[in-house]
Amino acid sequence: MARGLVAGERAALARALSLAERDAASASRLLALLAGNLGHAHVLGITGPPGAGKSTLVGALVRQLIDKGQRVAVLAVDPSSPVSGGALLGDRFRIGESSADDRSFIRSTAARGSLGGLTRAAGQMVEMMDAAGFDLVLVETVGTGQSEVDVANLADATLVVFPPGLGDELQAIKAGVLELADFLVVTKGDTDAAQRACQVLQAVAPLWTSTPPIHRVSALRGEGIGELAEAILEGARNRLAGEPGPHRRELQARTPLKEIFEELWSEMGNRLPAELADGLSVRYATAGQDSRSLGLEMSGSGAPADRVFQLGAVTGALNALASEKHVICKVNTMDLAEGRLHLVLDYSE
Repeated sequence: MARGLVAGERAALARALSLAERDAASASRLLALLAGNLGHAHVLGITGPPGAGKSTLVGALVRQLIDKGQRVAVLAVDPSSPVSGGALLGDRFRIGESSADDRSFIRSTAARGSLGGLTRAAGQMVEMMDAAGFDLVLVETVGTGQSEVDVANLADATLVVFPPGLGDELQAIKAGVLELADFLVVTKGDTDAAQRACQVLQAVAPLWTSTPPIHRVSALRGEGIGELAEAILEGARNRLAGEPGPHRRELQARTPLKEIFEELWSEMGNRLPAELADGLSVRYATAGQDSRSLGLEMSGSGAPADRVFQLGAVTGALNALASEKHVICKVNTMDLAEGRLHLVLDYSE
């Protein structure tokens, strides 16, 4: 799969993205093989409220960027289906395949209840698109409002879409997500409401920590799209030249052990008697210099004999569940008199 990704095979990329959605540990091992092929793509996060026209804008941007000689991948995060848990709207169909050749690739994934507007696998999926040789990766979030700040940590730059005519435009002053924007885009630019929205944003922008450029566009008519695409490419060129930007991508995709542990802990709670967790506390601890491992300190309560039984049962359950996810959960140190264990979570080879 790694060889296929590096060769730019679309089928290999599709399989890798599916792997990230269902098995974070295996996806992480795949990314470890691809470490030398990462960090070349410019990642642009696109966020904004539902109905802002993000998908239409993304489709127009992809076509414009392709015309400028770029290879573009899109990760469109959709709301989750309450029945299947999968992507509900299918953003790839609303964006439309912009090219029949290998210059574009569009993938929808489900948010699965994430409050930050991104699926938990998004970081890994972006890295896989990067490894596949795309020049730009556009990440369109689900559109949940002010909680959509995760994308600023994932992307090299953030584009916030601001639709006109949603009522009181002065709400923009309160929308903290706008302060994370490297680009602010007012859609439906051929309307009078768009002109008013631009005026409001220009008035309040100086109050923010930084003042992003405001682009007024009409994706349906193509107005302003070329200028916006060129501004995005200029930002990408500056990043590749080593100029620091306001947001830098966090390479958290290869170390999702905290997320894996949270899944293990939740599953353990479903399988073991509830009283086994009574009085048990767990906190993250430093696990040495290797970022591919996670330290955990677990403390029990009650009488010494009860603590020993509690910690032993929980550790055994974690070991069994961890093996199902190709992860090792091992005891590093223990102090049974104090009712304390230090565990290390690591990927199995």
